[in-house]
Amino acid sequence: MLTDLIHLFFPKYCGACSKTLTTPIDELCLACENELIFESEANCSDLKNALRGRLKIISGAYLNDYNKKEGMQKALHSIKYHKRRKLAVILAEQLAIKLGKSFFKKIDYIVPVPLHPKKMKTRGFNQCLLIAQGIRNKTSIPIVSDCLIRKEFTESQTNKNRLERWENVENAFAFKNEPSIKNKHLLLVDDVFTTGATIEACIKTIQRKILCDCSVITLAKA
Repeated sequence: MLTDLIHLFFPKYCGACSKTLTTPIDELCLACENELIFESEANCSDLKNALRGRLKIISGAYLNDYNKKEGMQKALHSIKYHKRRKLAVILAEQLAIKLGKSFFKKIDYIVPVPLHPKKMKTRGFNQCLLIAQGIRNKTSIPIVSDCLIRKEFTESQTNKNRLERWENVENAFAFKNEPSIKNKHLLLVDDVFTTGATIEACIKTIQRKILCDCSVITLAKA
């Protein structure tokens, strides 16, 4: 009753279209839920193809096309800049459900792409860790969030071409020794795959130090 009363005076809005939500427990309105979840099919080929010739991944998947579904752009913006943390977890859970047990069968650990401490302090959370938590909720695969650190505070990747994106993150990450992931299959998690520069830098940083297989999951591909 109190929650409903609070919602009456301080309504909650859809994380994708800003429409007033019916109840405060929702994150998306019905129309956006249909577009971004129920009408979406997980893509299991484009990420691997995009990285071919640059590095080898075992598998890759994402939930929605960032450019074709306007609601996905707004949802990711809401997650990162309006602290809609629950929305990140929900979308990741739905992606895990759509991919099914077979996709995750041989994966040992989930590794979220890290934020630089300065950005972490400003934002208050790492959206990639939230996505990893959503996947863990549906798969029970453990998360290893301290094997990879972001040692350089890089500029935003927005408006950079492929070469500029790679140069921006090439030396941004460092591997912190974690013996338990040696010779294991790691699932790297990011929010958006654009040129793949960030994921490429993360995987190469890890594989320079240890032998391991890597797969990739993101909520969207631009």
